[in-house]
Amino acid sequence: MARLMILLAALLWSTSGAFSKSIALEGPTMAFWRALFATLVLLPFLRRERVKRTTPRHWSAIGAMVFCFATMNIAFITAMTMTTAANVIFLQYTAPLFIALAAPFLGEKFDRENWLPLGLGLVGVGVLMWGSDPRSPGVWLALLAGVSYAGVAVFLRKLREENSVWLTVLNHGGAALVVGVFLGGMGKSLAVPFDKGLMLLAFGALQMALPYMLFARGLQTVSAQEAGVLTLFEPLFNPFVTFLIVGEVPSHRTFWGGAFLLSGVALRLLRSWRR
Repeated sequence: MARLMILLAALLWSTSGAFSKSIALEGPTMAFWRALFATLVLLPFLRRERVKRTTPRHWSAIGAMVFCFATMNIAFITAMTMTTAANVIFLQYTAPLFIALAAPFLGEKFDRENWLPLGLGLVGVGVLMWGSDPRSPGVWLALLAGVSYAGVAVFLRKLREENSVWLTVLNHGGAALVVGVFLGGMGKSLAVPFDKGLMLLAFGALQMALPYMLFARGLQTVSAQEAGVLTLFEPLFNPFVTFLIVGEVPSHRTFWGGAFLLSGVALRLLRSWRR
């Protein structure tokens, strides 16, 4: 059952492309409402004692984590409006490779066995960038989403003493606040049509809040390494779901680049799993 929960979470996460393409608003506006609605859905699951346990010395790491999460949200959803969902999701999955490079920052020794996965991942990124217009900001924003996603994971690792539900609420609520202030400073209106608002509510609840809860529940009995392998279904599902909903067809180069990239990520995760 726990593995099914994680697979269902991956399937729900993979609807990001279909939601973004169907709602068709500016990326930062969608990022704000998605994070806000996800926060509102998650708040009832937050207990008071979880907030009280936060260690004061962790607040700087929490601030950095929230900033990375907000950056990831803006970059990811804005990239979805500029290039194919397959390009975005594959490039975001460079995150495990950047996490491997951040090992010394976490006080962990860099494993030489990571060089092959990193090499495959870099080949995949090169194919994806070469197969797209390199002047398009979409592919660069997607790569930024991968870097910032890695930052979120690194700071979550540093904050492993804190409660995971509390950190998830902080990430989503903080992202909504950061993006809201950013849009306000730019003089942008946050108003959206009613029908788009309903879709954004579903975006935040079904694509963000619910899968996070399923993932956390699954991790109670499934190891982190196995969960990492199971979530690789997200980048496989995402282009397919986007094609079914909006009819977007990625290029052949996108699939080749994604194959190299996912091979590198899977190889690294499977080596960890084997240990």
